[in-house]
Amino acid sequence: MHFKIVTIFPKELSNSLSYGVVGNAINDNTIRIDYFDPRDHSDNKYGSIDDKPYGGGPGMVMQAKPVLESIDQARDNNIDIPVYFLSPRGKTFNQNKAKELSKMDKIVLVSSRYEGLDQRAIDQTDNHEEISIGDYILSGGETACTVVIDSIARLIPGVLGDNDSILEESFSDGFLEYPHYTRPSEVNGETVPDILLSGDHEKINQWRKIQSLKNTQTRRPDLIDRSKLTDDEITIVDDLKNDLENL
Repeated sequence: MHFKIVTIFPKELSNSLSYGVVGNAINDNTIRIDYFDPRDHSDNKYGSIDDKPYGGGPGMVMQAKPVLESIDQARDNNIDIPVYFLSPRGKTFNQNKAKELSKMDKIVLVSSRYEGLDQRAIDQTDNHEEISIGDYILSGGETACTVVIDSIARLIPGVLGDNDSILEESFSDGFLEYPHYTRPSEVNGETVPDILLSGDHEKINQWRKIQSLKNTQTRRPDLIDRSKLTDDEITIVDDLKNDLENL
């Protein structure tokens, strides 16, 4: 998969993506990341691409033209390549969106800075969408880019060593993940649940399902409410609710 990133900090972003799973995928040529700096399209000798906002107000606004030209460069004038603007006002990025984007060949991610981006850069970009990684404000879109790329890359075949691990992660089936344990079997008096030492994989899988639903019900009940539960899952959730009410 080919990620094309529009950012004024290409070196810094490249450094942050050179480690771990994403870095390995780049080195293995499983994914490719190219950077497009709007400052290369500045119309002044200083390379600045921001100006004061019309109507007044604090801060500076990224100009539309350098960003639009960077997007055209990234797309190589192919508007079939979708563009995603990282923005706090966009639709919330989630695991389902990551799965959707992981099936694409190429995408453009636009990271803005300052107080924001001239709206015309968004309005004049065909085949675009605004996405947000959460209800909070960052200094710029670069951090959001790394989040989006990491979550997409790990879903691409060949990026992770064990594809089964993807299936058991939080949100992969709509629920939070079950707790994990490793050696030693006892830490400060707390031992690993006996079921995990039993060798009975059917019972272990059932325990993990119950723990997953328990974590979801207690921490993110909204995920339960919007999921299509199986009859077995409905029974487990009802039992968990009764247990919580009796505490």
